[in-house]
This record gives sequence, C-alpha cells and structure tokens, in this order.
Amino acid sequence: MQKTERLVLIGASFAFALIPLVSQSSLSQTPSSQKPSFEVTSVKPSVQTGIRGGGPRGNSFTFTGPLSFMVQMAYSRLAAGPGPGIQIQIAGAPGWMVSDLFDVQAKADCSSGPIPREQMQLMLQSLLEERFQLKAHYETREMPLYHLVVVKEGKMKLSEDQTPPGPQAGGPLLCGPLPAALAAPPGPRGFDPSKPSTLPRGAMVMMMNSTTGMTMGASATPIGGLASMLQGQAGRPVIDKTNLKGLFDISLQFSREGQPGLAGIGAPPPGAGPAGIAGTGGPGGLTPNAAAEPLPSLFTAVQEQLGMKLESTKGPVDFLVIDSVQKPTEN
Repeated sequence: MQKTERLVLIGASFAFALIPLVSQSSLSQTPSSQKPSFEVTSVKPSVQTGIRGGGPRGNSFTFTGPLSFMVQMAYSRLAAGPGPGIQIQIAGAPGWMVSDLFDVQAKADCSSGPIPREQMQLMLQSLLEERFQLKAHYETREMPLYHLVVVKEGKMKLSEDQTPPGPQAGGPLLCGPLPAALAAPPGPRGFDPSKPSTLPRGAMVMMMNSTTGMTMGASATPIGGLASMLQGQAGRPVIDKTNLKGLFDISLQFSREGQPGLAGIGAPPPGAGPAGIAGTGGPGGLTPNAAAEPLPSLFTAVQEQLGMKLESTKGPVDFLVIDSVQKPTEN
C-alpha cells in the first residue's frame, strides 16, 4: 500500500504554505486608511477538500485554506532572519474561520519593484478588513507556554557556512524574482528533512508520513527558527531560552501520536498557521525508511536528538482578539 507523505518547506518559499508566516519588532497597528492594498482581489468559497496554503509569486498572491491561517499570515510577527517568526494567538474567532476554506487571489502594482514582507502583511490586513469586514484588537494575556532550554551541550550542529542566507531565504517577495530553489520546473524536489545538506540554505522543512511520523529539518537556521517550528507542533508558544548563537543544521524525527495539533493539517490550534511549500512524496521524491522501532514523542525527541528541553511555564503572550468578522460577499 502506498505510503502517504506530506512535505512542507518553510522559509524557502511562501508558495503553497502550510505553516504561518510571520521582521517586525512590534505588531503592526497601522490605521486602515493608511494601509497599502492590492489592486485586484478575488475571494470565494473553496471547492478544495484539503488545506493548500499560499503566498506570493510575481505580482500575485494566492491562498487556499481557512481564514484563521490567513489572519495569522497577516498579523503574526515576522522573523528578523530565516524562519516563520512568532505566530500570533487568536481569540474570539467563530468556528467557520477554522472549518471553512476560501480561495483568495490578489494582484499587486509592481511598478516600484519588490514589496517587503512587512508591506505585504499590511496589504493582507487591508484585504481582510475590506472583504471579511474583520475588526480586531491586540491583547497580552498570561497563558501556558514552553521555554526551549539546553540540557546537554554538543548535540546541535553548527552549519559550515555561517554567512546569513539571502533576503529571500524567508520566501519569495511579492513582485520579486522567484528564488532559484523554486524556479525549477514542477516535479520531485528531492528535499529530505533528515538530511539538512539537501535543503536550500535558510530553509526549514517538515514532512509528515503515515508510517514514519513527522520529520523536521533545517539548514543554516537560527535557534529562533527551530522554536517557531516546534510551536506549531507543541500547541503552545515556544520561547528560545538557549542562548545559542549562530546558524544550525537541524534534523528531528518524532511520533505524531498524542500531539495537540499539527500545523497546516486539519483544524489548527490557535497560533498554528503558514509559510512554505507543500507537496507529496513519490517516485523520485522522498521515500524515508520505515521506522525500525517506535518513534519518541516530540518532547522526548527534542531532548534525545537535540539536547534540549521544552519546559512548561507561563508568561505573557500576544493575542489578536476578533471583535467581528463576516463571510465574504460574492466578487
């Protein structure tokens, strides 16, 4: 029987994202009247049965998935370097924001050249406010979270090349050229998250396999990027408290059993949301070896494979509180 595999590349592209995007030092609070916007937008209910995600390619932004994912793309904090950044927690969202899927297409004016991600987020906010009548405000709440700490030195492997990846390591820019890693014709990409050397520098990959569980991989990525990846799987915010500096090559394999939520797969927990490309394994693509023995849980794998620990604690967390939102009208 054919194995089911799902691959998500985070950081090398926003196209077909499954995990949120998120270099802002503080959450944007630009008034609606001052926000830039797309020239043309199309929003309609999706006929897709699975979450596809989305992102920019050339002058277009496309997205298919639940509105909750798109809200996170628009309002989460971007990372200062490679990685998906800090996922905003969402409160007060009606159930259809998670259950209903939408197809969104938007075109931008590229006459001024590539559009920075911060500006694209403001454009997405404008789209949400105009087409979904979204009204929301920010709050800081005390809630359970995890601190990522080191418990055993020497487990983490520094990348041989410590040069920061280029500006597009976080994904293509709206109105910008397509990164070389994504410019090849469609087909098997050969990314293997268990082998960081196969990944573009700055890329972070997650692969879900029905037999071998979940595999995370990253190339030339700061520890903050790892914390962001773990957050989507741990079901709580993850804060980097390791004090580890530099760029790392990372590989982590663990069981999906008992996890509170899988970012990008099904209904996400609050704070799970997108940046990357998704695809499937197959002939010529990824075919991981079947697990020889049961895989450890996420928490055990982090300790045994990375020499770190997710310590449960409480702390202040940024929330986007939904005041009101409506399903979009016909185009």
